[in-house]
Amino acid sequence: MRNYLHRVLGIPPLVSIRDRMAPIGQFLADLNNLRRAIQAISFGFLAFLIVQTAYPLELPVPADLYLRFDPLIAMVSFITGKAFVWKMAPALILLALIIIFGNFFCGWLCPLGSAIDLSDYLLFRRAKRSAANPIPTLKSKHYILVVVLVASLFSVQFLFLMDPISLITRTLVVVFFPSSVYMINAASAKFQALFPGNGWVNVDLAQPVFKLNLLILAFFALILILGAIRRRFWCRYLCPLGSLLSLSNRFRLFQRFVAKACNDCGRCQKACPMGAVSADPRNYNADDCILCLRCMDCPPEAVTFSPLVPALSRSRGLNLSRRYFMGSTAMGLFLAVAFKANPLQASSAKLNQRLIRPPGSVPEDRFVSLCIGCGECLKVCPNNALQATFLEAGLSGIYTPRLVSRIGYCEQYCNLCGKVCPTAAIREVTVEEKQKIQIGLARIDKTRCMRWADNILCLVCNEQCSYQAIDLDEEKRPVVNKEKCVGCGICENKCPVIGEAAIIVYSLGPEQGRLPERRANG
Repeated sequence: MRNYLHRVLGIPPLVSIRDRMAPIGQFLADLNNLRRAIQAISFGFLAFLIVQTAYPLELPVPADLYLRFDPLIAMVSFITGKAFVWKMAPALILLALIIIFGNFFCGWLCPLGSAIDLSDYLLFRRAKRSAANPIPTLKSKHYILVVVLVASLFSVQFLFLMDPISLITRTLVVVFFPSSVYMINAASAKFQALFPGNGWVNVDLAQPVFKLNLLILAFFALILILGAIRRRFWCRYLCPLGSLLSLSNRFRLFQRFVAKACNDCGRCQKACPMGAVSADPRNYNADDCILCLRCMDCPPEAVTFSPLVPALSRSRGLNLSRRYFMGSTAMGLFLAVAFKANPLQASSAKLNQRLIRPPGSVPEDRFVSLCIGCGECLKVCPNNALQATFLEAGLSGIYTPRLVSRIGYCEQYCNLCGKVCPTAAIREVTVEEKQKIQIGLARIDKTRCMRWADNILCLVCNEQCSYQAIDLDEEKRPVVNKEKCVGCGICENKCPVIGEAAIIVYSLGPEQGRLPERRANG
C-alpha cells in the first residue's frame, strides 16, 4: 500500500518530498479510501443540489449539473432533437477528460455507481457470487448502447429507463426526498411532544407527494439486488453510459502495467469490481477499467498505472460479435417502430384530455423524444403540481411531467421548470412570456358546480383565479373566459367540491404550451 504516488504518477519516491508532504501523506496512502471519500462527496453534492432545487432556485451552480455532464444524454438529445443542446456542453468536457485520463467518472464520481458500491459492501460483501471475471463474450452493455442509439435515430429515447444519472436523480427526487421530509416532520413533532418548551426545533416542512414512487423505488432496488450476482452488475452489463465512456477509455494516457515481480497471486482479479483483469493478471480489458486502482493493492507491488509505458500495457480491445451487433441494431429499429406505432402513444396524447405539459414545453412528439424523465422539474415546482406520467402519454412518455391540478397548480410567477430541464424539452421562458402561454383550458361541470347545480353561493374559482379568467353571469354563476384562461389549474385546485372538482382543466392537444411567436421564431 506504499509508494502510490510513484507507481501512479511516476514521481520518484524521494524521502525529502515525502517528509514535506507528511500531513497529507497518510491520507493519500490508501487510494481506495480516497476514492470512497470522493464517491461520498459526489453523492452528497448531488443530494444537496436536489434539496436546493426549489423556488426561488438561488444556486451558484446549475441544479441539473450532473445531468449536464452526461455524454449519453448529450448524444441522444442531439440525435432526437436534431440540434445540439448547449446546456449539455459540459458533457463534452467530461468526454475529453476521459479520453485523456481514462474512465474515472464511473469509479470515482458516478452517484449511481456510489450507491451500488455501498449496497454491494453492506448487503453482499459475503455473498457467494459466481466467478469474479465476466464471460468474455458477454458485452451486453455495448449492445444496449447500440439499441439506444439506433432507436434515437427515429426520435425514440430510452434514457428514462437506462441512463444512470437520470435514474438516480429521479429516484432521489420522487422516493427519498419526500420520505426524508416526512421523517423530519415526524421526528420534530415527536420531539415537540416530549419537550414542548423547545420551539427552536419546531420543523414543519411542506410534504411533497409524487406518483409512481413505488414503481421507481422497485426499479432502483432491483438494480441494487443484482449485486448479489456480480459486483456492479448494472455497471458491468447494463449501463449504456458506462459503455459509451468505456469506448472513450481505450485511448487514455494512463495505462495499467504489470511488472515481472508479479507472482500470479490472483488478488487483483478478485479486487477488480468490473472483472476487467483476466485470469492472467498481465492482460486486462482496458475498456472496462474504471480506474478504481484496487488492483494496486498488490503484495509484490507489481501493478502500476503510468503514462510512461502505454506500449508495454497488454490490454484486450473491444471485440463485439457481428451477429449480436446486427441483432442489437435490428432490436433498436424494432423498438423504435413499435413505440411509434404503439396505440397507447398514438391515442393517449389525443384522447387523454388531462395530459397537460409544463409551460414552455415543445410539441408533444418532440417532448417525449427529448424528456429523459429526470424529475428535476417535479422537484422545482413550488406547488407540487408536476407529476410523473405512467402510460398517459404512451410508452415513450413514461416518467415525463404532467400538470395534476388537483394536487397543485402552476404558479403565475414561476418559470423554473425550463431552467432545470437539461435537454430543453421544456424551454426557458421569461415570467412575462410564461404568463401568455396557454397550456390548457378550464371547463365547468354544471352538474357538480354548487352554484350552477344547487344555487349555493360559491365564488372560489372566481376569487382564486390569478388571470381573472372566471367571469360571472347575470345570476352570479361562474363562466370561463377562454381568451384569458391559460390552464394554470388554480381553480381546479381550490374548488371546494369533494372528490373530482367541478371545474377541470383540459388539454388543448397539439396547441398546448406553445411559446409566443417571437420566442418560437427566435
